[in-house]
Amino acid sequence: MPRPTPRVLLYALPLFILLGCATTPNTRPASDTERDALSAAADGQFDSALRVAKMYQAWNDPRALDWYARAAATIPRTHRSTGAEEQLGRLLERGRLDSSDEPQKPEDVRFKPSPRKALRWYQSAAYHGSPYAMSDLARWYERQGDMAGALRWRLRSAVYMRELYKLDALRNATHASTEATRLAPDQPSTNPTIARIQRRAARGDAEAQVDLGALHKAGIGMPADMREALRWYQRAGEQGNVYGQYFSGLALGRGSKGLPKNETAAAAWFARAQAQEFYLAEESYWRRAIAPPFFIFE
Repeated sequence: MPRPTPRVLLYALPLFILLGCATTPNTRPASDTERDALSAAADGQFDSALRVAKMYQAWNDPRALDWYARAAATIPRTHRSTGAEEQLGRLLERGRLDSSDEPQKPEDVRFKPSPRKALRWYQSAAYHGSPYAMSDLARWYERQGDMAGALRWRLRSAVYMRELYKLDALRNATHASTEATRLAPDQPSTNPTIARIQRRAARGDAEAQVDLGALHKAGIGMPADMREALRWYQRAGEQGNVYGQYFSGLALGRGSKGLPKNETAAAAWFARAQAQEFYLAEESYWRRAIAPPFFIFE
């Protein structure tokens, strides 16, 4: 099995590196509630760690960050592990433990916002299979003004959710380059962002190969072509890219015009993604993901 990427192993990094933005922990005497919660958390279970995390968050205590990280690191991983990762991303990006949008009082400020640390947790959740983190990442990149990064995660979310209609504005904006591609399929797109993805994919960049596959799937900047989408997904998947593996499984499991459904081949790709702790690739999840929907908005 290919070695996991550093993003996939984020939760295994020393916590003081990830949470170094927090202030010195509160030193008030422990209450009975706190002692009971900490004692229960000695069992190493997800629910116990999450209980402590939520307790400290309710008290506006930055130790909540450490306990969310412990919950995220609990073995075996489940879809709930990604929830802890997502929560860390949101807290670190906002720089506060409550959900209010009102300005904080000086005495309530416990740590500074850290968009970069937030990004690492969003990525960890996304590369463990969270569809919510895909949307978190799209918004994060948009807020940073990185439209290429936002495009990547908007594409991935739309492919998984079968919501390609949400990309109509992008599809219309690249209509001219689509027409050019029809005339000269081997030529790069006239759209600079898509042309950059094509160059990187051709050079072997697995992430760009997934992006290019999604563009073929969505028909953005090029004609919609599921066979070509699958070809790029599989090239990325053979390099160990978990989205290449998972999207190969989706493409084969769902089938489409020009691409017959092949559940056996799909299951093999899902198994490879599951081996990288991508929870959506577990059989109970992927079978729901490939089931015919009541409505198709693609």
